[in-house]
Amino acid sequence: MIDKLIESVLKYRIPTIIASLFIAILGVWAWTDIRKEAYSDIADTQVRLIAKFPGKAAVEVEERVTLPIERVLNAIPKVAVRRSRTINGLVVFQFVFEDGTDDYFARMRLMERVADADIPEEVQPALGPMSSPVGEIFRYVVESSGNHTPMELRTIQDWIVMPKMLSIPGIADVVTFGGLPKQFHIVTSPDKLVRYKLTINDVIQAVQVNNLNTGGNLLLQGEQGFPIRSLGAIREAQHIENIVVKTVNGVPVFIRDLATVEISHPIPSGVLGYTVRIDDQVMDIDSSVQGLVAMRRWGDPNEMGDRIRAKVKEINENYLPDGVQLRTTYDRSDLVNYTLRTIGRTLLEGVMVVSLVLIFFIGSAKASLVVVATIPFALLFAFLLMDMTGIPASLLSLGAIDFGIVVDGAVIMVENIIRRYRDATPSDKSKGIIKLTAESAGEVGTEILFSILIIILAYLPIFSFERIEGRLFKPMAFTISFAILGALIFSMTVVPVLMTFMFRKYFESEKPGPIAWHNPFYGWVEERYKKLIVYLVDRSKKVVIYTFLAVTVFLGIGGYKLGTEFLPEMDEGGFNLRIFFPVGISLPEARKFMPKIRETIYKNEQVSVVLSQLGRNDDGTDPLPPNRLEVLVSLKDYDDWKERITKQELLLRMKNDLEATLPGARISFSQPIMDNLSEAIMGTIADLAVFISGQDLKVMRKLAEEVLEIVKDMHGASEFGIEQEADSPQLTIRIDREAAARYGINVSDIQQMVEAAIGMQRISTLYEGPSDIPPRTPARFGIVVRFSKDYRASKRAIETMPIISPKGERVPLSQLAKITLEDGPTMIFRQEGRRTITVRTNVRGRDQGGFVAELRKKIQAKVKLPEGYEIRYGGQYENLARVGKKLASVIPVTIAIIFGVLFLLYRNLKYVYVALACLPLSLVGGMYALLLRGYYFNVSSGVGFISLFGIATMSGVLFVSRTNHLLRDEPTLTTKEAVTQAAVIQLRPMLMTMLLALLGLIPATLASGVGSDVQRPLATVIVGGLFSALFLVLSVLPSLYLVVVGDRKHPAEEETFELHPEAYVSLYDEEDLEDTSSHRNGSKKAKKKVLSKKKR
Repeated sequence: MIDKLIESVLKYRIPTIIASLFIAILGVWAWTDIRKEAYSDIADTQVRLIAKFPGKAAVEVEERVTLPIERVLNAIPKVAVRRSRTINGLVVFQFVFEDGTDDYFARMRLMERVADADIPEEVQPALGPMSSPVGEIFRYVVESSGNHTPMELRTIQDWIVMPKMLSIPGIADVVTFGGLPKQFHIVTSPDKLVRYKLTINDVIQAVQVNNLNTGGNLLLQGEQGFPIRSLGAIREAQHIENIVVKTVNGVPVFIRDLATVEISHPIPSGVLGYTVRIDDQVMDIDSSVQGLVAMRRWGDPNEMGDRIRAKVKEINENYLPDGVQLRTTYDRSDLVNYTLRTIGRTLLEGVMVVSLVLIFFIGSAKASLVVVATIPFALLFAFLLMDMTGIPASLLSLGAIDFGIVVDGAVIMVENIIRRYRDATPSDKSKGIIKLTAESAGEVGTEILFSILIIILAYLPIFSFERIEGRLFKPMAFTISFAILGALIFSMTVVPVLMTFMFRKYFESEKPGPIAWHNPFYGWVEERYKKLIVYLVDRSKKVVIYTFLAVTVFLGIGGYKLGTEFLPEMDEGGFNLRIFFPVGISLPEARKFMPKIRETIYKNEQVSVVLSQLGRNDDGTDPLPPNRLEVLVSLKDYDDWKERITKQELLLRMKNDLEATLPGARISFSQPIMDNLSEAIMGTIADLAVFISGQDLKVMRKLAEEVLEIVKDMHGASEFGIEQEADSPQLTIRIDREAAARYGINVSDIQQMVEAAIGMQRISTLYEGPSDIPPRTPARFGIVVRFSKDYRASKRAIETMPIISPKGERVPLSQLAKITLEDGPTMIFRQEGRRTITVRTNVRGRDQGGFVAELRKKIQAKVKLPEGYEIRYGGQYENLARVGKKLASVIPVTIAIIFGVLFLLYRNLKYVYVALACLPLSLVGGMYALLLRGYYFNVSSGVGFISLFGIATMSGVLFVSRTNHLLRDEPTLTTKEAVTQAAVIQLRPMLMTMLLALLGLIPATLASGVGSDVQRPLATVIVGGLFSALFLVLSVLPSLYLVVVGDRKHPAEEETFELHPEAYVSLYDEEDLEDTSSHRNGSKKAKKKVLSKKKR
């Protein structure tokens, strides 16, 4: 079949060239259409459910909202993980679904079930945006060069900028952080209410019933009907002041008599500040407003970035008041573009290295050009299939392509054709270049096909990956397979055609010069290699025994010393800094440290922007306490750093400076995208999380502290702590029902006073129409009633707050309730229906697997778990354990499949054993390359080993097939002579294929740009493995073949076909099939007849 294919393309050479050009053009078009991103979206399908219960403590929210919702949502199908975080006034549920679950299905089932939850009427659960943890692609701040207040900037953000941003196609959400939301506050006092014998509830009801528009249907006049509108909605502060609350002796009591109406704001939940350099001047803004733009899942970051930047420009030019502009503080497109530059540079360096190696070994610029032409075709073919299958172009999917592997098939094809051209006899030349090229290509076509098939089959374990590792590495495996497939098609079709065009003049010339440049260095190497092989083959048994004993010992030592981790830390350019202040600190107090923190970070010349976020945003998507500060630090391009230090050295310097500035605070560094991913998928950003589950938070806290003490003393523990904050003081008002009943006061009256007068309850909405002042668009603002600050600023003031009885008596609150300061939880974390406390730690300077193994033993020995409590290990380690189990089951299956393919090729187990012996010979090099570079075994390096298996096996296939060809075509040869000749003949193609694969990944191995972290372990394994295989395979494989297969004394009487006749019919003329069949049945006569024919 392969022979017929090659003959067909050589018969129709011009159509073959045109077809290849057409595919290339389609590939160019596909590249413009492919989604491009820095890292693939590796998050699971997940849905967030947000429920607000303003003013309620965490325990109250858990009891009345979290548990009822959790109970009804337990029945949702296909859920892999359930977790929730409950804080004061808010609970956020997170449901992670099984792989393959449709986003819309997940959201629909969630909303169907949550409607059945028995929760308070005022709680309205809402789904989070249909985005992904990696969906945050753009950040901006609303910046003022004039005297605009934080409230005005927030109003501009809420009513001008956000609606415009949400109108961009593909945007899932715009989250606002910082600023002061505008509200209208009715500020009264108990004394004024007592004077008019009113309660706070009277004021609330008066506002609510006086803030309505209604209609009177239609006014019919003749043939027309006019809608009747009755306008009574509140439009300005004066309207609130003129509301009548009560009439005394015919005299109305207005709200202005009871209170003042002020433009104010709610208690801030978060504060944003930033530092940036503008026109060589450092500008530090202590309070501003930020917008975080998230795209819908599976969106194209580059395309969305273009749309967002265009919209920002439009808003700045047309919609903002004078002195206000939007300033970009984070743009994912920068990371994507930087990543694409890294890929481009790595690929270009790889192509250059491959080209130089080809010219050196082949010695012909024309032949080298034919081989190099495989690279663009393979890439464009891969782009075409990527576009058809929806696989994005990312650092890992493109950066892991080894052009040395891509051109291996073309190298073997060209080398064999060149050899046949050079050694052509007059009889061969009489056939013509087309016929001779077809024969030459057919000789190696089967080996190329099976070798490429084995390389692709080696990626089967990657195709079986799930969750994070699957979404991270499957695109890479598909992309490489697409490129190799494209290279195979090119090698089998276009390469033979191009060779006939390139060397026609040489072939037809009566006195042709040398077809290729004679390489004296290679000649010297070949001569000494031949002597070495003769020496080693004469001692074949010793060579094999000693080699495999040494390899076994080295593999054992290396396996013992090689640590494990899930993934290397990915460099995203900038970084996240998290600072944990002491528990119970207020937002205003923590805010005082923010300017000094930004100053400490920004003094480093490598920093471009520092953005600090204290607390949480208003929409509840990120439930963080006020003692947690997050700092996003954007760095300049590494090439622009004046001080030549590494990023890790810069982080260490910053950490030391910050620890000196903030004694007692806990500081940790991480990456923005991976931060979001880790927290969303695993519930923590740490490398290792020890989850302690139970019911009593105090018991769990005690257990967590015991575990933390163990972690602190362990080598490698870094940035450790308890994830959930400790209890903090809370003012508790316990109503005495009997005392309230004696005064005729209802419990609801007391609760209304606490909720509204102290808690600043929102009671209605003011609708503000377009005006000449910002925001100049229709807007809505909350109306709040509260007591003045003097009556709610301290515990004493709250105790003396008067409650009016039905008889008009002033009863202090302290006589109706017990008011105490008590410790209570600020956050309650639940996982799989149980309260959970997390002890987290990062692991530095040692492997995660070894760290966890040691920690398990110490916890089992020192921590005694009460009945009903359990400990589970998660974080990155959880992913590592899952991948380890998967690889342990899939890799043996893959090796078995490769074994079966090789058996199909050879129909002889001995040949299969020899070909597969390349695996341990390459494995030892990959393992020690990791050890030498200080890397651990992780998913990335595991993928490198998987790739290495296919590449190394290819070398064994080439050698075994060449030896079998010699034994078949030259019956007088002994096996010892055949392996020696095969080794020398295969030296050039094996050196080229292995060196090309090795050197093609050298740039990726040494890369240090943004996004290269995942590449390096993968490339290191392949380079190290091929380095050891280059020496061991070339020197040991001939001896191994001789030992395993055995020497022959009467070679003409032995069966030497490497293929079963049916599997290799293309090597024979059709009339030989009958003879071949007879030969298989034992006919010596038929065998000699077949051997006497000229094989292709």
